[in-house]
Amino acid sequence: MVMQFRTEVQVPPFDRKISYEDTLFLMGSCFVENMGRQLQDFKFRAEVNPFGVLFNPESIRLALLRMMEDRTFDSSDLFEKDGVWNSFSLHSGFASLSADDFLEKANGALRRASSSLAKSDVLFVTWGTAWVYRLGSDVVANCHKQPSAMFCRERLSVESIVASYSDLLSKLCERNEALKLVLTVSPIRHWRDGAHGNQLSKSVLLLAADELVRRFPDKVFYFPSYEIMMDDLRDYRFYASDMLHPGEQAIEYLWERFSECFFSEKTRGLMGEVERIVRAASHRPFNPDSLPHRRFVEQTLAKVALLESEYPSIDFRAERQALSGE
Repeated sequence: MVMQFRTEVQVPPFDRKISYEDTLFLMGSCFVENMGRQLQDFKFRAEVNPFGVLFNPESIRLALLRMMEDRTFDSSDLFEKDGVWNSFSLHSGFASLSADDFLEKANGALRRASSSLAKSDVLFVTWGTAWVYRLGSDVVANCHKQPSAMFCRERLSVESIVASYSDLLSKLCERNEALKLVLTVSPIRHWRDGAHGNQLSKSVLLLAADELVRRFPDKVFYFPSYEIMMDDLRDYRFYASDMLHPGEQAIEYLWERFSECFFSEKTRGLMGEVERIVRAASHRPFNPDSLPHRRFVEQTLAKVALLESEYPSIDFRAERQALSGE
């Protein structure tokens, strides 16, 4: 009998395998950033957090609604402090020294996101916490280090999340009947409320995700990133130095499980070819004018041309420029 030293989390396969022809849209916490970066590195068409990192279900929902409605930002969405302009609806990465510059960046991101969302095949949403901050009656996406007395903090209920996302899903599918929604709960622990508070928050998210899968089994799929981190990788060596975020090994393992779930063998094979071309393009030779390197470049460009002819959705422009020295 083979001894088992870990409990491997079983992940059911996604019923609609993702290919390079698909357009993907990812919203939510840092887990989305990690998986989205991998997807982009492998040349998938993936839009990742166009409004920046968002942690709670309600802020993500409001952002998606704004994209669907193509509702532009205006001066009423902004506030200024110490000469810096921000919005409670957006990540601090949009901060600007002028209102006009802020609106230009924000509405540019909105236009690109609206276009991408409208044609997306799979929407990935990762919830990080059930806690929200309200400014008056409005849930904010980011407090931007404003005084805590300005906000009211509350924990969303399972019922409110399920109701709001049921409505959101209906609106999404009205525009794009074939769209699939993949939910996941972030494996990053939110320690402000301690171990018990973190578990209560994650429990709300897990129960809400489970209910949405039950209600919409043909539309909603759950990927157990939180469970993989908590049970499969039950060891602090898989954490970063803060002991809250997954470390590099954990992120790579989560990506492997993600790939097994969402990609076919054919797609994973193609990903290997793409990775080899990307690595070849990043190679810096000692003597770029040598005959061996010129042959290497010619062979790699020939592979690029072949893949581009078979898979026109893969964008190799950056690699082509790097190889040809343009």
